[in-house]
Amino acid sequence: MSTEKVYETRGEVMELASRVTACRACEGGFAVALERTVFFPGGGGQAADGGELVCAATGAREPVTGLYEDGDEVWHCVAHELCPGTEVVCRIDADARRRRMQNHGGEHIVSGIVYRRYGFHNVGFHMGEDDMTIDFDGVLDRAALDSVEREANAAVTENRAVRVSFPTPEELAVLDYRSKKALTGRVRIVEIDGMDRCACCAPHFEHTGCIGIIKILDFIHYKGGVRVHLLCGLDALEDYGRRYAATADISARLSVPQAEVAGAVAELAAEAGRLRGECGALRRQILTLRAGAIEATEGNICLFEPLDGADMRYFVNLCQDKCGGVCALFSGDDGAGYRYILASRSRDM
Repeated sequence: MSTEKVYETRGEVMELASRVTACRACEGGFAVALERTVFFPGGGGQAADGGELVCAATGAREPVTGLYEDGDEVWHCVAHELCPGTEVVCRIDADARRRRMQNHGGEHIVSGIVYRRYGFHNVGFHMGEDDMTIDFDGVLDRAALDSVEREANAAVTENRAVRVSFPTPEELAVLDYRSKKALTGRVRIVEIDGMDRCACCAPHFEHTGCIGIIKILDFIHYKGGVRVHLLCGLDALEDYGRRYAATADISARLSVPQAEVAGAVAELAAEAGRLRGECGALRRQILTLRAGAIEATEGNICLFEPLDGADMRYFVNLCQDKCGGVCALFSGDDGAGYRYILASRSRDM
């Protein structure tokens, strides 16, 4: 039998009733096949859904611990056996699904714009814990990415239609669409009206308005192109909240309006650099005076001083002129241990 993959055509459906068609033992429990499912097993850069199967007759909940495809069937890994014919309710983690669809939809729009404008291909896509990355095979600067971001968000506010289709091999042969590799067999095409057409297996919203804000965070040069970091929808909103809170905290600490935080921090950094220079010069003066107070000897000198590496080198260079043997300088304590420098003008060190 084959599983009706509801997520392929109706990505916004998070819960539905179904029936068990097969059950077999697997590592850690049982794998269950259903007549139809909303559980996406993962692919195309998007992670698999989490959630549970709820037995319609008893209300017993079976957390879905894993998903995999075998032929045309999607198998759901659970702890306990569910006999064929058992009616269940598929209930996925709706919040996680929505966030992934928002990010994935935003990725399609941005990739489509970059491809149409510059001819660059999306050659790598990853949804991470902190953000999402897209690798393009051409170089884009900040101004270009800002312009792409504006057009991408305009597409969201226009609430454009997102359509899914399964072209025949003949239709696919003449269709202009994005794909990272040559495809054969049953190919699923996701088209965002006027923005993008791409081969993709993951669930999507039916309209771009559900994606929410698309925010390009940063970019780096990578393998001859660029790696772009971005977030969309609720993830972008929460990221903005964290950044706003950090800016507000800095604003309060420096007693400046939030819009002037960057300038105030730059001034503070410049002042800190100036003070570090002054402090360094004063430390050198003090060390010079202390070295001058050490009584000269034909023997060795052993010193214990709480100094850092640069000051240790400066001080030992002064002090070794006061001895005929070895000058040993130690910094630290018995608990954490010591760093040391041994120096001599007369001995081979």
